[in-house]
Amino acid sequence: MNKIHYCPISPIQRQFGLYVTGAGHELTKPGEPYPHEYHSSDYYFTWRNGRALADWEYQLLYIREGKGTIQFKRGKSIAIGGGTIIILHPGEWHRYRPDPKTGWSEAYIGIGGEYLQHIVSEPFFPQSPTIIRIAPNGRFDHDLMALVGEIQSSSAEHPYTLALKTATLIASLCESKVVRTGKSAHNVTIRKANLHIAHHLGEVVDFAALAKRLGMGYTLFRRCFREYNGMAPLEYQIALRIRRAMNLLSSTSVPIAQIAAETGFRTMAYFSRFFRKATGASPTEYRRRHVVPALSGHQRQE
Repeated sequence: MNKIHYCPISPIQRQFGLYVTGAGHELTKPGEPYPHEYHSSDYYFTWRNGRALADWEYQLLYIREGKGTIQFKRGKSIAIGGGTIIILHPGEWHRYRPDPKTGWSEAYIGIGGEYLQHIVSEPFFPQSPTIIRIAPNGRFDHDLMALVGEIQSSSAEHPYTLALKTATLIASLCESKVVRTGKSAHNVTIRKANLHIAHHLGEVVDFAALAKRLGMGYTLFRRCFREYNGMAPLEYQIALRIRRAMNLLSSTSVPIAQIAAETGFRTMAYFSRFFRKATGASPTEYRRRHVVPALSGHQRQE
């Protein structure tokens, strides 16, 4: 049974920065007119005119079964079918329809808010048009349909929770293989390297050996690491060491020499040189400026 549910958005929901505008699931049988005329005028469109969503709304559209086409520029059709995820962007002209010979089953959730602008873009998703193909009838299908059902049954009671669940569903695509192409193909490996470095700040890390253990050649590892983090592995490790030292200097009375050793700097001179370069102050000056009041009465050994 086809069912569409629209969610009026209040000013306070807009202030939250994330909100669901509606959800639905529809089955179009072979030869059946499309789109169905029971849609709200805000969303109904004809194939001749197409449509564009409001300048604050995205739509997560999923074709569950069947096949058809979508256009983002007149005359340029993209074939879509079961297992196709389309993220429609605000103000983006488009039109789509099922193949009259097969029909299709579709589900969708409308979502808006400033938060979405940060995740529904590069480098997390391909540039518009955003079309992702996955195996049909899998985990995403199950999770989307469950969420559509929740929105239809309890959008008034749980508007914020449901908005966050929708954003989480979209974010789950970022972590799946379906959007890991090109530069993003090795992001999971680089994140594992970041964790290893963070957990071994006081140690000398053999980055070539780390790359090999993670299944990457060192040249590719260094390039991907820089693309993801904006710096080379050793620079990244030193930056984490300095950040850790800054926290210890401002929040504890641990002697500076001990902080230097704990954060992996071989000597005080080596520590001071890198610390000053990063912060513009010596460790002693930094501690003096950022001392926590509760610690000001404690005697320090420096």
